[in-house]
Amino acid sequence: MSVRKSLNLLLPALLGLSIAACSSTPDLAPASPLPEVGNTLNTKARWSTSIGNGVGEYYSQLKPVVEGDRVFAASRDGMLAAYDKETGKRQWQLRLDKLAVNEQQRSPRIAGGLVAAYGNLYFGSENGLVYAVSQADGDLLWTQTVAGEVLAAPAVDDGKVVVHTSAGNLIALDSSTGVQQWQLRNEQPSLTLRSQATPVTAGGAVLYGRADGRLGIALLANGQPVRDTRIANPRGATELERMVDVAAKPVILGDILFTIAYNGQLTAHQLISGQELWKRQYQGSQDLSTDGRLLYISDSRSHLFAVDARSGMEVWSNTELENRQLTASVVFGDYLVAGDAQGYLYWFDSQTGVLKSLQRIDSKGLYVAPIVAGNTLYVQSRSGDLLAIDQP
Repeated sequence: MSVRKSLNLLLPALLGLSIAACSSTPDLAPASPLPEVGNTLNTKARWSTSIGNGVGEYYSQLKPVVEGDRVFAASRDGMLAAYDKETGKRQWQLRLDKLAVNEQQRSPRIAGGLVAAYGNLYFGSENGLVYAVSQADGDLLWTQTVAGEVLAAPAVDDGKVVVHTSAGNLIALDSSTGVQQWQLRNEQPSLTLRSQATPVTAGGAVLYGRADGRLGIALLANGQPVRDTRIANPRGATELERMVDVAAKPVILGDILFTIAYNGQLTAHQLISGQELWKRQYQGSQDLSTDGRLLYISDSRSHLFAVDARSGMEVWSNTELENRQLTASVVFGDYLVAGDAQGYLYWFDSQTGVLKSLQRIDSKGLYVAPIVAGNTLYVQSRSGDLLAIDQP
């Protein structure tokens, strides 16, 4: 079920509970006031369109994807469409809620972000379905039921679609047929975030964050476990304090692997040997971003940090958006861009952390980081607005 966005500081933790809080719930940690910024950047959208009803107030990691000359986007209730990435003109549309495979469901509940590979789109749903759709014309190629909700985008590599489900299962499907190739089961703690890390593939292996505070590595060919690395240790008197989900997508720079955990820390390990290089006390569940030199962190309090990837030393911090439910950030030219739960998009100088500009995109809020393709930033809002913004 959904968790309303008014819960501010405790929202990431409460996302792991199967309860809903009404929007009238008082703020437990009030958001910082909107900063006063002289907007000097031209960040007006080149085009905008709408993709169904968006994701509403539900938890979601659903985001668009760009491939070739098109951008593909979906709504939680099952609308999937392709748009010309330069003009925003819609090229085809598929209503997943009208298909026989979803007849028994009130909604397709699409949640895992789209991945483009092999000429297809792959994504999953809270209903435990994985879909493959042709990029060319929107034809549904196959669906497959898996054990658990698919809340994150899959990893697609070597003819396999690998999903990490809310039940802790890592499952590989054949990319052409959807037939299950293997499954790796992991025990789940009693309380977890309602969030899953997108798996990453590298060197014939798949890397994935786990709810028990570990980063798992398995062979892509057959799912055989290679090793798991402890990123965070459960501490505290309550189950809430002991949550240590590794819910952010791992980042690989050269031969170094970076991971962050909720109620945990930011770590750097040698990719092959697993040797720890450094660790720092940053906590979060949002994906990391990088420009190849710096790592950028949106932590659990909506503080932004830039950390030197080699040494782990902090380069700058920005705390003026505290408790505004900041999304993960993306590097876009000279800027670092992130959104918040009130629908504002923020532009920071990526080297200093100084806030340069902000704009209101959707009063219903922004829930996921924008995506970057070339000189264009694509933003999808809770209401289903899809915008293309040129690099200023």
